[in-house]
Amino acid sequence: MVMAGPHSVNLDLCSLEERVSSPQSPRHRMSIETGLIRTTYGQMAERKWSDLPSDLLSPIADRLGLIELLCFRGVCKDWKSASASASAEIESLPDHEPWFLVYGSNSECILLSNSGKKYTINIPELNGATCLASNKGWLLMFQEGSMFFFCPFSHAKIDLPRFPHSQVTDHVAAFSSPPTSQDCLVAVINRSSETTLELNMLCHGAKVWTNHKGYLPRESIKTIKGATYHDEEFYFFDDSEYLVTFSIDKSWNFFVIIPLPKDKVPGINDLPIGRRMRHFIHMNMKNELGLPDNVSISTCGTLVYDRIDKLVLNERIEAAEDSISYQLKGVWIQPRFFQVSPNQSW
Repeated sequence: MVMAGPHSVNLDLCSLEERVSSPQSPRHRMSIETGLIRTTYGQMAERKWSDLPSDLLSPIADRLGLIELLCFRGVCKDWKSASASASAEIESLPDHEPWFLVYGSNSECILLSNSGKKYTINIPELNGATCLASNKGWLLMFQEGSMFFFCPFSHAKIDLPRFPHSQVTDHVAAFSSPPTSQDCLVAVINRSSETTLELNMLCHGAKVWTNHKGYLPRESIKTIKGATYHDEEFYFFDDSEYLVTFSIDKSWNFFVIIPLPKDKVPGINDLPIGRRMRHFIHMNMKNELGLPDNVSISTCGTLVYDRIDKLVLNERIEAAEDSISYQLKGVWIQPRFFQVSPNQSW
């Protein structure tokens, strides 16, 4: 069950794209296709908006945020074509907070912008899927044994080779760069036993995942709650004081995170990435989303910039006790719009 509050807006992403080929009433067609243009003689002349040159439309599309871009693309075929390279980058600048997407109840989702505006949208590809990582507008999804990259606002999808596990439980993932980049690396980690970490890694263009085992010290990481990539290393955090790194030269390192000392201490290095723990709870997101008490939700974090890069950790918020609960999923995401060719391959 997905609950939408009184101030939510129904937004069908598919219909916005398909509207260019659907029949419209004459009144509606006139409202989007024609406008009044003042001539050099001061007279008002009617002209189709679709006649505006693409070299004027494209810069406009490049400056639009996500929702405005989706509406822009739904006006007509020429406007859709003119926005082919637009990606809503303006809403993913370093000082912008991510949006939050709730999914898991059939294909109906809730999208909450960083300004608090709420949209109800339909994304069939997320039905039955689990998000393992979110970075710069791309999601890494797992669904019935398949792994793929997905942009939920454009429906762009890039399939990956079959993952070694048929199910995911405590798996957490990160990727180094957008999946369209030739140097993209994907790492998926889980705890295979009390003393062993299992990491499966995939390089761009590879057909098979490589498997790496890490053997834990007695006092080490508990449940992994977040992952990211920095300077040729994957970082894996729990929600207490432990950190594990895995470098691209396939070496493991284990650390304890301590408060920053006043003076420099030999053997203690600065952590290049901060953490946001319990961010969903601190932001009162359940109330912002209008979710009832009988909903439990598992969240997937992302990397944000707050003076330094900070990783929003994954969370699980339980439903109220003594209630029949509904399980939903959510992900922090940068609102980007990416397009790939239909035959795009990994």
